[in-house]
Amino acid sequence: MRRAIHDRNVLFLCDDNAMLSQMAEATAKHLAPPKTRILSAGIKPGVIPEAVIKAMNEIGIAMTNHKCKGLAEVPMDEIDLVVSFGGAHKQCAHLPGRTKIESWPVSDKLANRAGQADDLDAMRGARDDIEKRVFALFMDYWRNIS
Repeated sequence: MRRAIHDRNVLFLCDDNAMLSQMAEATAKHLAPPKTRILSAGIKPGVIPEAVIKAMNEIGIAMTNHKCKGLAEVPMDEIDLVVSFGGAHKQCAHLPGRTKIESWPVSDKLANRAGQADDLDAMRGARDDIEKRVFALFMDYWRNIS
């Protein structure tokens, strides 16, 4: 029996689960359709930079309970969609065959400032880009319900 279209599990995946996937998870939890479970993880979990927390607080999203997670903490067999930043999905050998993968490019502004995780302007740019993409992702979801 096929699951209802609104029962979805979305994983935001990046190398360290410290910036992009964390911002995407936090944003998606605010915008997700009902019965959509939102998760994030990293290939090698890192530490969330203070600039990420500040950038998200500016738009009213608190990340006080967020922590970096690895793939072992994710029920991979339940994931329907992986949104991969920077090709992280290519490093993950445990994706179920039915899992859809979307690759979102890393913001040029953020990529050009790699290693400068305290750059609040770069985080704002990434945050705004991610917010638009998450909104579009869920708009597509609602369009496909019939």
